[in-house]
Amino acid sequence: MLRTILLCALLNAGVVALQAQADEPDRYPFYMQIGGHFSVLTPLEGFRQVLDMNGIGGGGQVLFQIGPGRPVFAGLDFSVVRFDEEAVGFTTTQNGFPENYELRTRTNMLLGHVLLRFKPFTNFFLQPYADGLIGLKRPYTRTQYVQLFDEGEEDLIEAYPELNDNTFSAGLGAGVQARLTSWPDLLLDARCTYLMGGSARYLVRMEDPPAVVDDPIEVFEERITATTTLQIQIGLTLQFGL
Repeated sequence: MLRTILLCALLNAGVVALQAQADEPDRYPFYMQIGGHFSVLTPLEGFRQVLDMNGIGGGGQVLFQIGPGRPVFAGLDFSVVRFDEEAVGFTTTQNGFPENYELRTRTNMLLGHVLLRFKPFTNFFLQPYADGLIGLKRPYTRTQYVQLFDEGEEDLIEAYPELNDNTFSAGLGAGVQARLTSWPDLLLDARCTYLMGGSARYLVRMEDPPAVVDDPIEVFEERITATTTLQIQIGLTLQFGL
């Protein structure tokens, strides 16, 4: 019920802002924002019972103001996070010389949303905002076959998917932007977002994996649950007046 009330309030605020004409709109610029962020994605509810770890990654967003002088922005928001990884190394001999290789399996999630932001104007360096998001979550697992060299260098030989799935995602977020510099208009941006998610298939580490494996995929098993998450982001945003 609380989530429904908050969503209705956000949508109502957006509609009101879209209908209202700002005083003397020609005095105000048309703003565009481009940002990048570091992201921590925490599974919630049934998702957390199966996947008891956080995803770490990053992403970005691009937003356009819906009319000069109006406190509403619309755009796209995306993130990619990694949850788990398993690797198996081995050595072969080529022309009498040893060569080192590694198989790596990683579990990840891609999030992509259409974003509507209500950001009231303030004369203070802190600028709070509220977001409504709708889009998808894509849990996916990939295995990479790489050759290892000295000094940490490596060469990707092959990469192939193990399991991919897509599901609906929607939620609400709240954040604050703090102006760091006026030229360029650089903002420190912090946000917390609750994202409801539909059911999806994904791979998680077995509770009792084999002690010895030839392929890292052998330590994972397929599960299916809802994918509700809490996402915490911090990053930098450039704001342009067009």
